[in-house]
Amino acid sequence: MITRKDLYIRDPYVFFHCGKFYLYGTTDEQAWGGKGDGFKVYESEDLELFEPHIAFKRDDSFWGYEQFWAPEVVEINDIFYMIAACSSGNGVRRIQIFESNSPVGPFLPKPHPLFEKVFSHLDGTYFEWKDKRYIIFSHEWTECYDGEIMAVEVNDRLEAIGEPVILFKASEAPWVVLKEKGFVTDGPFLLKHDGEIVMIWSSFSKTGYSIGQAKAKDIFGPYQHAKNPLIENDGGHGMVFERDGRLYLAFHRPNFPHLQERPCFREISFSGGFLVAKEEQHG
Repeated sequence: MITRKDLYIRDPYVFFHCGKFYLYGTTDEQAWGGKGDGFKVYESEDLELFEPHIAFKRDDSFWGYEQFWAPEVVEINDIFYMIAACSSGNGVRRIQIFESNSPVGPFLPKPHPLFEKVFSHLDGTYFEWKDKRYIIFSHEWTECYDGEIMAVEVNDRLEAIGEPVILFKASEAPWVVLKEKGFVTDGPFLLKHDGEIVMIWSSFSKTGYSIGQAKAKDIFGPYQHAKNPLIENDGGHGMVFERDGRLYLAFHRPNFPHLQERPCFREISFSGGFLVAKEEQHG
């Protein structure tokens, strides 16, 4: 068993099934480059002690070689689908869908990435809106300078059935600052509140890696951005889950140095149509 304070993970995603929590995320120690292993999943009853499992182990038959990033899991028609990104070693990350009969895997990749077209995209998240299914994802700033959040409609097997549409660009948010040579979009996650969509996503603010939020009355916008980040000071890539009737935000902190990233869980609530994080507990 591994304690939360000893668990290295980036981009944590909490999935609840049959009385247990399953924590997915970027778990490969070679996350930033070099031959990768794949993904682990951590099973837990209390989100404090975790039992590790191999969710997906890369072999030479798979097109992905490195940068196995940010998996999320959803159950549809008794099949568990993992949405994740990786690269073939050319610096271009692409979203791949995996399937399993169990939340601990093994997850097997579908024959091809989500899109036939090769372009740099990652951080796919699943969302249902008005009887349609979507994967929302990031089109990377490394390719388009002003990073984009995009959506594509999918069927119940998570196969794309249309062309991706831009929802907004990173620079539209008032808190986002230029990072290196572009504006970053990372880690979208969507939820419904009072008939609207609230999306959290990550970029860089004046205080470091941060989580912002935007809301809209329709999946295709327009999106209204919150003035200030929800989480700042070197913590990001979040998702929202429910526990005992309360909402929690899962994210990793710090963003660097590598291998020091840990899962953080903060209680949150809605106020004025946006999420508000409760005071951080210390000690």
